[in-house]
Amino acid sequence: MFERAKYMVSFVGAYRRARRHGDEHQSALARAADDMFAGPGIESPDSVHALWCDPDEHVTVDGGGWFGAGAFDITAAHLDLLRHARLGWDGAERGAPCLDPTAPYGRADLLSQLGEVFETDAVDELARRHVEMYFVLARFLRHAVLEPGQYRMRNVTAPRLRAVLRGYGELRDEDLGLGAYGVLVEPEHLQLLRGIEIRWPSPYECADRLAAGRFPAAGADPKRPYGDFTFIEVDMARILGVLPPPPSEGPAVFEPGPELARRLQRLHWQMLSTMQVFLEHAELAPGRYELN
Repeated sequence: MFERAKYMVSFVGAYRRARRHGDEHQSALARAADDMFAGPGIESPDSVHALWCDPDEHVTVDGGGWFGAGAFDITAAHLDLLRHARLGWDGAERGAPCLDPTAPYGRADLLSQLGEVFETDAVDELARRHVEMYFVLARFLRHAVLEPGQYRMRNVTAPRLRAVLRGYGELRDEDLGLGAYGVLVEPEHLQLLRGIEIRWPSPYECADRLAAGRFPAAGADPKRPYGDFTFIEVDMARILGVLPPPPSEGPAVFEPGPELARRLQRLHWQMLSTMQVFLEHAELAPGRYELN
């Protein structure tokens, strides 16, 4: 009886992970079944798993007061790898873009890909390089330059992007930022990208992904993607400059009207396509970059 209950809990967890990453009900059931019978998950040395699950003990940044802060040297190799980034969607809480945990840079053989880019076969170093991409992604979004306009996605197809966000109902292409000539990037999107909060998954999330045959990887915080205020709408409105001044008396409560609420929700969904083309097309020279 205990083993059966343990199996059901694991199956439900695998199903929920699949739904968070955009699978419909039947696809999520199939993926959960595959996960349950797929064996021991990601095969790599224990030292790699330990580093990914607790990276702040192994990967440091100069002058950082917390993990990920401080100055970091971004190399041409880092930027080359980032050009191959493939995004997914973390469906927890309010949801947010993240590097695809099945193939963060477009290939499922992650360590082999890292070895080719960084020209080493030392697995612990390759594991550190993968964590470094968290530092790179966060700084790239702060400092890289992209003009507003229409851009084609190269690493993700439109059908895949639609599938990833299918859990939010029947969204139209314009809700997702998809147009006939590519992804329309507007100044508002770029403002939000500058303010988006990138994180490395928690030790629990890392262990959960590895057990399911997926990779820990950097992504936006799905609970508070744009900062640490109470609600996502407050942070988005603050970044976009549409947050009303606080009242002279009483608590400051921000209640967006229906039109603004719809606008903010659409902009949030559009961050997936916007970030994808930003990583593929924005320009940043190798160099030393602060997070802020």
